[in-house]
Amino acid sequence: MKIVLLGGGGAMGTGIARDLVSDRSSKEIEKIVVADYSIERAEKIVDELGDERLEAKQVDVSDKEQTMELLDHFNVCVNCVPTLAGFQMDITRMCLEKRVAYMDLGGLYHTTLKQKELEQEFIEKDIPGVLGMGSAPGMTNVLAKHGAEGYDSIESIEVYWAGKELTNLTGLEEEIPVFVPPYSIQTLIDEFAASSTQFIDGEYVEKPPCSGNKTVSFPEPFGKLTTFHTIHSEPATLPESFKDKGIKNVTWRLWPTEDLNTIMRSLVSVGFGIVDNIDIDGKEIDPVDFLEKLTRKNVDVNEEMIPVIDSIEEAQGYSIYRSVVKGVKNGDNLKSMVDIIIEPHELYSDFSEADTSIPASICAQMLGEGKIKPGLWAPEECIDAEYFFSELGKRHFKVVAREEKVLS
Repeated sequence: MKIVLLGGGGAMGTGIARDLVSDRSSKEIEKIVVADYSIERAEKIVDELGDERLEAKQVDVSDKEQTMELLDHFNVCVNCVPTLAGFQMDITRMCLEKRVAYMDLGGLYHTTLKQKELEQEFIEKDIPGVLGMGSAPGMTNVLAKHGAEGYDSIESIEVYWAGKELTNLTGLEEEIPVFVPPYSIQTLIDEFAASSTQFIDGEYVEKPPCSGNKTVSFPEPFGKLTTFHTIHSEPATLPESFKDKGIKNVTWRLWPTEDLNTIMRSLVSVGFGIVDNIDIDGKEIDPVDFLEKLTRKNVDVNEEMIPVIDSIEEAQGYSIYRSVVKGVKNGDNLKSMVDIIIEPHELYSDFSEADTSIPASICAQMLGEGKIKPGLWAPEECIDAEYFFSELGKRHFKVVAREEKVLS
């Protein structure tokens, strides 16, 4: 298989490349191109990994002719370009036209729904595609599928993510006065400033930003955390995927660590949630673009103030992804709960976000090996959960599943 990573020089793309060239991945991978607007970023990861199958290329995804020419040479395209950059639909259509298997890391609900309108065209052209295949969405959708297997009817699916850091590296502690975003500022702002859509009592309902507080008991070291709604793709696809089971509720909530929660709510409260450009002395400024560049500059200028953490456990922290399915199986009212727990491990030391890039790498390989049926699918519609979990296990992700009766 030949795989191209569009936007491959960023945090997600470089992580996917790391896993693709590892000894845990498919032996059928012949070529991997890291394609990025910045050839310097692409070359940096290619040089670092030093695998002969890797190649760096410069690409501007806004240039259709250039991007289409690049796609000619591959059978799998992984779109790592941020959804909010505005090119997701264009890249999806280009892959359809070039008959290249397509995958991305999520469409923040609304874009995912637009992409799903192309499903029949992908089927007709015999092309497989997967929408939102990272950690969440992605692993979360497969968790829900696994938990729902065998149910005659489903009342609800609740999906969660929570993080736990043992050392605060995002900038609230006095000795670390530098905000280090864990991922794209654009995505963070959208999660904290945008209203979300949840599926409640059989209807899609718009909820205010960071609303729907619910305290959830997670295993240690997480403990009890108050999760809340944000905009996400799971409620866009799970209700339709399980419609024949009579599903009435699908909700998404997260807890992003206490310090990040405080910082992001503060930024939104002073106006960085504004999506329109503002005029400053006759110049049009995008507030979020300004904030993104400012935080990068701040990290670069004050890099010496960010401590070097020698302990893998303190440097990486913990993550948990959970699905809770309630319904009826063989006449019994049941609740299934499936967790994926990611603990600190030396394997993840060079990854910016192993949680997201490793599942994406696994899915890209499944596409290349013909394990995904033709069509443009949400993960719960096309991913074999047992195979996927076995691949995660090779990368030290822990899957914990349990089921219990619910008293009526």
